[in-house]
Amino acid sequence: MTPDVGLAVLPSVLYRSGQLLDIERLAAAARDRGIILGFDCCHSTGVVPHRFDEWGVDFAFWCTYKYVNGGPGAPAALFVNRRHWALSPALPGWWGHRKDTQFEMHTGFEKAGSAGAWQISTPTIIGASALWGALDIIHEAGIHRIRDKSLKQTSYLMKLIDTELAPLGFAVGTPWEAARRGGHVALEHEDAWRICTSIKRRGVIPDFRPENVIRLAPSPLYTSFQDILEAVQIIKASTEQGEHLGLSRERRGVT
Repeated sequence: MTPDVGLAVLPSVLYRSGQLLDIERLAAAARDRGIILGFDCCHSTGVVPHRFDEWGVDFAFWCTYKYVNGGPGAPAALFVNRRHWALSPALPGWWGHRKDTQFEMHTGFEKAGSAGAWQISTPTIIGASALWGALDIIHEAGIHRIRDKSLKQTSYLMKLIDTELAPLGFAVGTPWEAARRGGHVALEHEDAWRICTSIKRRGVIPDFRPENVIRLAPSPLYTSFQDILEAVQIIKASTEQGEHLGLSRERRGVT
């Protein structure tokens, strides 16, 4: 946060390692230096509680198809702190128009008086409907209970990696401290790409992140502890049997 920085965007959770940043502390430091600071919360929303107003965060955005469980095509979301509501979006869209006059089809743009001014287009109805149902379940479960289960599951997964997979060259690349951990675990191995490919054939669906990370993300609303144990057992058996060794090292497509 040097004097030449006016605006910055950081992730709430580092997408490779799963490290959770201290959003409150960073937001306070940015305010002290006159820096507008936003957070990409795609890897934390739905699994980590956030208090953006209380923390004084300038803005934040996130998808809803990960831990929020909205599924493919679900709308994205945006938080804009009230102190910025007087600003106008650089890219105005008709969905950001004042709601009471939106359908009068004026030739000029009259922005909404809230964060809604930054909306651009009509949300997809099917995606929004799925998200609505998913949010009902999250509210019923409670984000703090979800976070508690998530931490227990990632802790369990990391301990299994340490005891069952470490002898095979695997390591945990995620912070062990609960306060510094998001909802996923970075499983590191020098042959991560081929192992990631081989375990998919056995029904374990992680993803790969260069250069050596297999990312495992239990979703606490529907992933059980038994699921986690079985996944580790599959990874262990597949690696012990060398199922990955005959696979190509060439990386293809999105994982």
